[in-house]
Amino acid sequence: MLQLTSTSSSSETALPDGRVLITERIRGEFREMPGLTLTVAQARRLWNVDLPTCTDVLSQLVESGFLCRKADGTYARATDLTARPLRMAKAGIQFVEIDRPVRRAASKG
Repeated sequence: MLQLTSTSSSSETALPDGRVLITERIRGEFREMPGLTLTVAQARRLWNVDLPTCTDVLSQLVESGFLCRKADGTYARATDLTARPLRMAKAGIQFVEIDRPVRRAASKG
């Protein structure tokens, strides 16, 4: 599990339980992987954190507007949902009739 207690005089962990580091790590993962959606169980395995820490950090990120919780219970980056999905362009192919000479059978003669 990820250590939640601060070691020696680390100034990186401003919160007493070290959730600032975990929060920044989670933000970084969602920034690096656009379209990432995770359940709580998947997030726990990915970041190797306990359930209370994981749900608390995900909730904080939802409250701050960085993440959103979708109807199916998964968490996704809020800006990923507002961006328009890319669509494949359709190729417009027009068929043109070509006048071809008619072949006549060679007559025997």
